Amino acid sequence: MEDIYNPKPRRGLAGLFLNCLSFVFVLASLLGASGIAAIFANPALIEVVDPFLPGPDLEPAPTIPPTLGFPTVTNTPEIQLPPTWTPTITDTPTATATDTPTPEPTATDTPTPAGTDTPGPTPTGAPFVVQPGSNVLVANFANDLGCSWMGIAGQVFDKNRNALPGITVHAEGQLAGQLVNQDGLTGGNPRIGPAGYSIDLSDHPIATSSTIWVQLRDTAGLPLSDKVFITTSDQCDKNLVFINWNQIR
Repeated sequence: MEDIYNPKPRRGLAGLFLNCLSFVFVLASLLGASGIAAIFANPALIEVVDPFLPGPDLEPAPTIPPTLGFPTVTNTPEIQLPPTWTPTITDTPTATATDTPTPEPTATDTPTPAGTDTPGPTPTGAPFVVQPGSNVLVANFANDLGCSWMGIAGQVFDKNRNALPGITVHAEGQLAGQLVNQDGLTGGNPRIGPAGYSIDLSDHPIATSSTIWVQLRDTAGLPLSDKVFITTSDQCDKNLVFINWNQIR
């Protein structure tokens, strides 16, 4: 049996074109692979291929810092507060009261009992003192009012025991709740004597004890004697306080 040979038809121009195109594609692939390998081996060649691509002279990309981990717990020492200051109370010594001796009353401070004589006071430097036996309670003879009056009367004498007019006799204090502030002038009541004086206290007798004092003064109001406290009575036969004064210096 004879083999039948069927010759293949020859390709034409189309086949030739396809072969050339395949050859070009293979050649381009080889060239591309070679270029990539060359650039990988020598990065400086990238400027030759494309000058607009970043080269080795460009600044490197910023480095991203490593991510921080979780914070580490640190033991903080405990702050010790100072202890609270407490003030200390100091006892302050208290001044101890000292007993002050009470001065003994002088004869001028002691009221005269009714109907009795009072000795003269101890001199204290004043030029006039109460005459010894004076400062007594007697019936009114300083005027004609009798029992419808109460007051003080007497005389003042100098060192030679001569009558001394022109001396002011001042009475001050309280009488039955009322203030007393009266003056008399020696020589103003001749009925008592040449240097007689009188001071009106009330229109009737009133009993008091050391609430009124009497003192001699000069024309300027300066004291010439100590203050002498008196006692009065509510009886008609003792409604005049009789006081004479003597000059001693």
